[in-house]
Amino acid sequence: MQSQDDFWEALNNFDLPSTTQIEYRIYYNKITGEILNYTNEILSGDYIVVDRETFARHRFDCTIKDGKIVPFRQPIGKLAPAAEGTPCHAQDVSIIATSGTPVQHWKLHTYES
Repeated sequence: MQSQDDFWEALNNFDLPSTTQIEYRIYYNKITGEILNYTNEILSGDYIVVDRETFARHRFDCTIKDGKIVPFRQPIGKLAPAAEGTPCHAQDVSIIATSGTPVQHWKLHTYES
C-alpha cells in the first residue's frame, strides 16, 4: 500500500494557493453621477464597491448619488381626451384628423411614480 501512503502524504504536504477577494467596482463621474465603467481592475477615479449580482446586471440606466445606486425615475404617461391637444379622428386615436372630419383632442398626461 505504498502508493496510497504516498498519495496521502503528498496531499497533506500540498499547500493551497492563497485566494484573493474579488472586488466588484463601479466607476462614476462624481459631479454628474453618471456610471462610467464596471470593472474588477484598480483604475483612477471615483468608484463604489457592489455585490456580485449588481455587478452582473451591468446596468447603465442608473446614477450614483451619495455612494448609492439610484435608478432613473421614468414618468408614467397616459393618453387622455382633452379640450386641446392633438386632433385625432373621433373613432380612432391612431389617425390624425384632417379638416372636415369629426375630431377628438388627445393629450399626454404624465405622473411621477
